[in-house]
Amino acid sequence: MTHTSSEEQNLPTPQQLETTPPLTEEGYARTFAVMADVTSEYDVMSGIADRFISDNKFREKPVKMLTVGAGRGKFEVQLVKELGLNLEYVCAIEPNMEQVKHLEVSLKSLEVEYDINTSFFDPQFRIEEEKPQKFDFILFCHSLYGFDDPHGSVLHATNFLAPGGKVLIFIQGGGATAAIFSYLVEKSDPAIFSPKKCIGDHSLTADEIISQLSKNSEHVSITTMSERCYEDVDDFVRKKPNVPTRDYKIDFSLQAEYGKLSEETRGVIFKMIVDNCDVVEGRYKWKHWCFGMVLSV
Repeated sequence: MTHTSSEEQNLPTPQQLETTPPLTEEGYARTFAVMADVTSEYDVMSGIADRFISDNKFREKPVKMLTVGAGRGKFEVQLVKELGLNLEYVCAIEPNMEQVKHLEVSLKSLEVEYDINTSFFDPQFRIEEEKPQKFDFILFCHSLYGFDDPHGSVLHATNFLAPGGKVLIFIQGGGATAAIFSYLVEKSDPAIFSPKKCIGDHSLTADEIISQLSKNSEHVSITTMSERCYEDVDDFVRKKPNVPTRDYKIDFSLQAEYGKLSEETRGVIFKMIVDNCDVVEGRYKWKHWCFGMVLSV
């Protein structure tokens, strides 16, 4: 894993280590909800998923789906109600109980058989015997950041594929979130803030997963699709007062509260964000890449 140092970017280095702790589960869920409302990433993912559904004829035949790290279920609803996924059954894995209460509402709205499993998806993960054991479609929607072994988790998921089944992984490309998260990790006291102490390791990128799979998993076939997307950070960049959620989208990317960092570190992160923005229709939009990876065995 490669981190870009502040020296390489000609940026100032804080003199003391940061001691701001990672977001709690409640903080993660709260800031995620704000971020999800201001990003174009769902539109980008929708376009990639539309091609995926068409290529695999998942509108014509009933589909059993396993979704790993389902969050609030927003994208699963979009797959069915907007993209026409012919969903017959879904098993949704989500350990964050702050998300589960919203996930339940989302899955009920689909009017299909479903189960919610709050276990962690690790090598010991098993599905109850009376439930479907194999799936046509396995989804990781920006959830690999939460795994100690993302590569191993992807390979474990292939054990649950039905013949001809596919895994669809959404994950960030390099830059943007990965850059500011890696910077904060580099400047923090590791006893307080580190990737392993966070709910998600936001330094993880598509290139790392592709590289690991290519080297160590020759039996897995990988195709990728990618597209640039934007996150509206205008209120953050312009430092608008009286906007209680102004920093939330940055908090989510950092996995820590931006406002509790030192003035020096906030300044570096602010510059990194502004330097990676485009001004679109008069608003600052933070740009990054979204990858869709399709795996088959």
